[in-house]
Amino acid sequence: MHIRLPFLGELTLSRTRPVPPGSFAADGLHVVGRNLGALADTRFTAAYAAGMDSGHKIGRPRGSRADIHIEWRVYTCCWAAAHAQKLDGDFVECGVNTGILSLAVCKYVNFNEIGKRFYLFDTFEGIPVEQMSPAERKVRTAENEQLYEECYETARRNFARYPNARLIRGRVPDSLQTVTIDRVSYLSIDMNIVAPELAAIEYFWDRLVPGALVVLDDYGFIGYSQQYAAMNAFALRMGVEIYTCPTGQGLLIRPPAP
Repeated sequence: MHIRLPFLGELTLSRTRPVPPGSFAADGLHVVGRNLGALADTRFTAAYAAGMDSGHKIGRPRGSRADIHIEWRVYTCCWAAAHAQKLDGDFVECGVNTGILSLAVCKYVNFNEIGKRFYLFDTFEGIPVEQMSPAERKVRTAENEQLYEECYETARRNFARYPNARLIRGRVPDSLQTVTIDRVSYLSIDMNIVAPELAAIEYFWDRLVPGALVVLDDYGFIGYSQQYAAMNAFALRMGVEIYTCPTGQGLLIRPPAP
């Protein structure tokens, strides 16, 4: 998950003043004069709280319960999952940490009632240094120190309430081979470096059912140009286009086979 780090000279995510109705000012966005009912809906706010209360230390000190205000990004995932629940196929997330996005999704779609499995791939200890490109190494190593820590047991406790959610620990793409996943309707990719993200979309593409949603969390952020270029090249090969969200995410829909 991309979070601007103050020590890199970027803006923090915390709100410093109230915003007027119809406005959203957080996570690098400033939206004015919009109907934001979806973000205030009680179904979504409960889902968002589930993810925010997952015990993460992204954008806040360890042990803090401060809201880092990534509502719009989380809503994108919840919306995509709500669409995907109506399709054949299971859910997959590559890049889980404590479960900010995936716990919100589970809460939003009432995951225990929809008859799907949720495969959750992560090292659960940060970004693998050996998979970083030279251009990524400095900033991503700093992210490891600032944002991530050993969190497998935390994630295991978080998802214990969802028996059909399975945590798979290891590096992508190696860990992808350890389970059999035939059909996927929802795929979230958020690993912060290009090599495993590209490997994940290539691995799962033929497993995506028509209409499946793919959320690329890092796609549109400045500083993630390698992901942007690699995913665009992949989409071009597949004959599809990625929608650039103002949240910084990319959104891709798997079309029917020709």
